[in-house]
Amino acid sequence: MRGKMSKAGQWSVGLLLVFVLLMMLLCAGCGKTANADQTTWGRADAKEIDVNSKIAGRVVELLVKEGDTVKEGQVIARIDKRSLEAQKAEATLQNIEVSLDETEIRAPFDGVITQKYIEEGSMISNGTPLVAVQDPEDNWIDIKVPETKLSKYHVSQEVTLIGRDNQTKVTGTITDISKKAEFATQRATSERGDETDIVSFNVKVQVNSDVLRPGMRFRLEGLDGDKAGSSGDAS
Repeated sequence: MRGKMSKAGQWSVGLLLVFVLLMMLLCAGCGKTANADQTTWGRADAKEIDVNSKIAGRVVELLVKEGDTVKEGQVIARIDKRSLEAQKAEATLQNIEVSLDETEIRAPFDGVITQKYIEEGSMISNGTPLVAVQDPEDNWIDIKVPETKLSKYHVSQEVTLIGRDNQTKVTGTITDISKKAEFATQRATSERGDETDIVSFNVKVQVNSDVLRPGMRFRLEGLDGDKAGSSGDAS
């Protein structure tokens, strides 16, 4: 009858619609991937050191715990000094006094205790780390910039970075651009290798913000198509 489509025709139209829909989804996905590839991300880091003991002995006092704030020169642990005092007859007084001073372990700078390696009462050897201290006011973001975008960056340039929550925003200054290339961050786009691998260079952005925590991810604003977030002659 007229007006009625054969089953074969209906199948053909259905398959065509499915094909068109799949192509639309594929194109949308490619667009998102391309945008994602154009975004330059970095990871936050901070000044942090292990505080070591210069002498061997028993830890008789551990005066801090993880999360505590310390001041430069603050005593954070004490090593038993009785064995050193017993050696006074066998060594020079000057050497013993130096060692006695080292039984008090002090914070090297203002900061926060981020990790504790030993417990009170532990026996430690020379060079054993006791705690880790982090300076919350000395932090930065390391960005791996592809060589194809490196010309946009220069030392002393101010940039704005946005966290993964799209709400945390910080401003920093580029203090170093590595002269040595990192491993390839983008691979050849075809199996024949028509395009060579693109290497990256580390760009250090000093931020010094108390909102930064080591490991947090941030993306640059302004240099990759977002709203301008740099000053000077950034291009």
